[in-house]
Amino acid sequence: MSYGEALEKWYKEKPSTTFLIDSETSLTYEQVRERVSQIASTLSPGDTVAHIMNNSLKSVLYYLASFWAGAKVVAIDPLTSAEDLKFILDDSKPDVVFTDEEIIQREKDYLKGYKTVTEVNSSNNTASPYSYTEDETGLIYYYAGIAGKTMQVRHSAQRVRLNAISLLKGIGLTEVKSILTVPIAHVLGNSVFGVTLEAGGKMYVMKKFSTDEASSAISKYSLNYLATVPMIYDSFNSSHSNLSSLELCVSTAAPLFPKTVEQFKQKYGKDIVQQYGFTEGLVITFQPKEFSGVISIGKPLPNAEVKIVNDENKEVGENQTGELLIKAPWIMLGYDDQGETEKVFNEEWLKSGDLVSMDEKGLLYFRGVKKRMLKYKGYPIFPRDLEEILLTHPNVTWAEVKGEDAGNLGQQPVAYVKVRGNVKEEEIMNYVNSKVAFYKRLKRVYIEG
Repeated sequence: MSYGEALEKWYKEKPSTTFLIDSETSLTYEQVRERVSQIASTLSPGDTVAHIMNNSLKSVLYYLASFWAGAKVVAIDPLTSAEDLKFILDDSKPDVVFTDEEIIQREKDYLKGYKTVTEVNSSNNTASPYSYTEDETGLIYYYAGIAGKTMQVRHSAQRVRLNAISLLKGIGLTEVKSILTVPIAHVLGNSVFGVTLEAGGKMYVMKKFSTDEASSAISKYSLNYLATVPMIYDSFNSSHSNLSSLELCVSTAAPLFPKTVEQFKQKYGKDIVQQYGFTEGLVITFQPKEFSGVISIGKPLPNAEVKIVNDENKEVGENQTGELLIKAPWIMLGYDDQGETEKVFNEEWLKSGDLVSMDEKGLLYFRGVKKRMLKYKGYPIFPRDLEEILLTHPNVTWAEVKGEDAGNLGQQPVAYVKVRGNVKEEEIMNYVNSKVAFYKRLKRVYIEG
């Protein structure tokens, strides 16, 4: 069971049905299968494939081809750069890097020595999709949110598809026509892709988000499923878009504010519901539309179990806050560090590091975090990563990174440091920001003592 086998199923059942669309072209399930099998022919089962590509039809094809071939896909956000990218590549040691020309030019110093592929020209094909075993790694992320640092989070290819199957049941759509507004390398992007593929639906792929293109695509192709970050809904609230075909509007990955929900309802007559997930657990909960009147992260998906515990590991009562623990057939296999893996499991239960409460209807409400992680523009930021970079500056003797409120954007990272010698805040900030992706850049540095 994997994404490759899902593609094969729909190819056999409805080969001429449109699957992938962008602003210039569209591909049927038959066309996608043909191209995917050609790309897969250049790989071998067990290969480690680093996938760092801007969203495009090609990006989705290369992502899917990696699963078809039986590879381990290292999903890397296309904005990952400099030292962050170097760490991931050095650690994962990919056999091949699927990327695009824009990223090669931007990161040429860090991609040296790796086999980079931007175009596969092969008339060969891999006739059938690889069949992963249940506990065989197929997908690797590098945002270990519970542990609070950048390291491998390993997922079974079979379990990734199980999550898509459960989410499809949870959202309740009989037909899925989606729009991909975030990188497929994100848990959210992967979930949109997975649900669409599992449903035998169609997906419009946006290279970069714009309200005009999104509105045009939603109207032209009668798209009915939008799962994205709160900022996108704020953009629609500030525009005059045609969203009449949307049946399900889902927000996730960052705080959703009542004002956003109210304005969207007033302007477009549509409710926004939420889903909740994270790197180690994929998508865990979904808010049914009948409960759309509140800001809730919903209820557990089919086959997922949750419990809320206090610091003594005892379950809390109704409307009391505690840490969310999860048991589901699709949670991660583990980190590459066994010791860190053991820390985040309580027997079969995965400790989320998130604080929640549950009401009398069984709805969950996000209340805060125990883990050291910030969210800014939907991206995870680990203070520990930034602190380690700060401490490599020759003048910094101590560093602590905290989150500063940035409204609907989440929390932006700021640093408090102690230094030796004569050094300015700006110099320290520039030193760190030259080494990280845009969303991880420090917004302020405060020198103490």
